[in-house]
Amino acid sequence: MYDDVAILKSYGTPTFDEYGNEIPTIIETTVFVQPRGVYSSEYYNAAQLGLKPSITLFISNRMDYDGQKELTFDGRDYSVIRVDWNAQRDGISLICEERAEHGA
Repeated sequence: MYDDVAILKSYGTPTFDEYGNEIPTIIETTVFVQPRGVYSSEYYNAAQLGLKPSITLFISNRMDYDGQKELTFDGRDYSVIRVDWNAQRDGISLICEERAEHGA
């Protein structure tokens, strides 16, 4: 069941303030997801590369995903570290690593 939502984030053309400072433009897309755990083999393979996958989010319609590398789920920010396409279910799995809070 896809009752959970994630907010996929991408960056558009930046704007500038009156002092010439760049202001990023964040584009947010809300999608329904099914959260899943991370398989131990996935965890250990990623750990060899210095990554720490903490959650997998399955999106049932692959057209809802456009290569975003950041997302928010359940109040936490994540980086997408790998994408698995599932042709049988026409969906994708996003293997994600929780991002550290600023100043942490």
